[in-house]
Amino acid sequence: MVPPKRHILNCLVQNEPGVLSRVSGILAARGFNIDSLVVCSTEVEDLSRMTIVLTGQDGVVEQARRQLEDLVPVWAVLDYTNAPLVQRELVLAKINILGPEYFEELLAHHREITAVDAEGEEGQEAFEQSLEETSNDFHPRSLAASQALRLKHEHLKSITYFTHQFGGKVLDISTNSCIVEVSAKPSRIDSFLKLIAPFGILESARTGLMALPRSPLYGPNEDTLVKEADEVVDASQLPPG
Repeated sequence: MVPPKRHILNCLVQNEPGVLSRVSGILAARGFNIDSLVVCSTEVEDLSRMTIVLTGQDGVVEQARRQLEDLVPVWAVLDYTNAPLVQRELVLAKINILGPEYFEELLAHHREITAVDAEGEEGQEAFEQSLEETSNDFHPRSLAASQALRLKHEHLKSITYFTHQFGGKVLDISTNSCIVEVSAKPSRIDSFLKLIAPFGILESARTGLMALPRSPLYGPNEDTLVKEADEVVDASQLPPG
């Protein structure tokens, strides 16, 4: 049995209500779990492009592709799985700059709070008191102000360096966190998120895959070469034969 693999489908559809639900309904009926789906307008008016990433066997995906093409609002469905592509995803990540130790303590304390049953008035009061204490306990006040400031600066400097190495940029800086943006192919996005994870990712938002096929590079064909040779060499001056 052939193992399932990752497929990239590119759909050109009419920009009208209900198309997305019909496309996703066909894929759901065949048991596909859509890994990502991006819809955007194109250079053609009233025409949208869907980039769908899913995992499945070749034969089943091909049947689904043909079934999608039979829909009236769908103009074409192309399988870009084996084609040379330019692939991009964009991620926004809010990263903690207080240091990994404070982030881990905050997570541990958060798990303790959520594990407590907060039913009843007493439980609710204890829950609210814990939340109030959380806002104070995890500020790096155990350090001198200048030392805490230097540590924040060092963490921010490291995060900025990693972000620039992946072709991204820092969009926002606050007292305890920063927001960065990176656009790259999916494997690079995964590597970046793993790299900055020790600092503490507070929030993240990631788009789906966007892809366009690469254009081939054509060299001069034989007809062009023959034509250029005829222009350089006068055939009447050549010996017979």
